[in-house]
Amino acid sequence: MDKPVVYLAGPIANTDYSHAVDWREAAIVDLFEYHITGLSPMRAKRELLAHGDRIAGNFRTYQKLGPFFTSGGIMMRDHADVHRSDALLVNLLGTESPSYGTVMEMAWAFHSHIPIVVAVESDNVHIQHPMVAAAIGELRYASLEGATHAVAVVCGRAS
Repeated sequence: MDKPVVYLAGPIANTDYSHAVDWREAAIVDLFEYHITGLSPMRAKRELLAHGDRIAGNFRTYQKLGPFFTSGGIMMRDHADVHRSDALLVNLLGTESPSYGTVMEMAWAFHSHIPIVVAVESDNVHIQHPMVAAAIGELRYASLEGATHAVAVVCGRAS
């Protein structure tokens, strides 16, 4: 049986580089224990560090770094990654403003019937919008650990 693939969605723009990367690296390790491959949109993005610890909210700041830093490159790769995934693990914990890219990734998954599991607080800004709340559905967890285990259950790798 092939290893399931889980896309790791969550805010990147306007976050610290370490925040965008650290939880994803930890999730990849945790998912590996379930024999699941975690797929991070932050792979091959180390060049962002040369511009400071905080990732800018405007992608144009980085588009000279190469094709995967342009709007088209980001959109093409993330869209393809979502559609080759068996599930999404979304980390919205601590977000105070909408993450447009994450919402798009959830919409693609919802449209394609790809399960979405979310770590999110009950008062998070994202679940205040009815369409986002509907896309998230019932697989909401207060911790990343709970959401990671739920993804393993969805992928048939845990009970």
